[in-house]
Amino acid sequence: MAPEKGAPAPAIPPFDAARLEEDHAAFDVAPFTPPRDEAADATPETGIDIADRPKIVFVAGRGKTGKTTLLRWAAEVAQGHGRPFLMADIDPTNASFSSYFKGVSRPSSDDPVVVGRWLQQFVEYAVGHKTSALIDLGGGDTVLRTIAAELPGFAEQIEAAGVAPVVFYLAGPQPEDLAPIATLAARRFNPAARAIVLNESLAEPGLTRSQAFGPVTRNRVFRDQMTAGAICLWMPRLHAASAVELKRAGFAEARDGKTTPPLGLFDRARVKLWLDAMARQFQGVRTWMP
Repeated sequence: MAPEKGAPAPAIPPFDAARLEEDHAAFDVAPFTPPRDEAADATPETGIDIADRPKIVFVAGRGKTGKTTLLRWAAEVAQGHGRPFLMADIDPTNASFSSYFKGVSRPSSDDPVVVGRWLQQFVEYAVGHKTSALIDLGGGDTVLRTIAAELPGFAEQIEAAGVAPVVFYLAGPQPEDLAPIATLAARRFNPAARAIVLNESLAEPGLTRSQAFGPVTRNRVFRDQMTAGAICLWMPRLHAASAVELKRAGFAEARDGKTTPPLGLFDRARVKLWLDAMARQFQGVRTWMP
């Protein structure tokens, strides 16, 4: 309703530009949207169908490649569908996954021998109870590769027990990010459900996917994995990542304005766009999720 004629206008707080400039989250956007190329518009790849089995999902890769972001998204999706599953975080230096969810199991020690034994017991528990699980291996993990070296056919043993092993390898534009994949493949850890997830957040803004990730996709390790049955997926850039991190919020909470205080209008829109893009990109591996 318009104010009465002659009534004073409502007071509007002054716009504090200096404060906003200090808050990097308010401007957490790339200089401009990278140009799209044919690879970016291609239909996402489809993985094998394992809807009929519980899943043990390993998320692996070097540090700072986006493992926790993928885990958080997958856990939120599963929780949103009301599906029961277990969560484990064996990263001894950065318990970021367990800081976002209740009920994330962690070993009591960072000793590699203890952690290795703990991980085997966790997997055996999930397999024995036919329960899906999400496992954060942490950056630079050596535990899974040690188990794979000691137990050749580790993935096949899980498969034989009626549970599907799944592995998502996170990588950026550096070929060195493929090292964990090569190491585990050399130890015969090659689940039928495996994907290399290329994280666009790590690419230099302004480059197409082909330009940014060409050194990775042309690498022998990557090509060998694609030939041997792995698929390639993309994790889109989340332009409001810092804003969400500062809130320590879930992605759906951030999108729906349920944080305190809520994210701004544009950051909420950025989170929504990212969630929609994630759903499209991973639609072909929906059965790989808990």
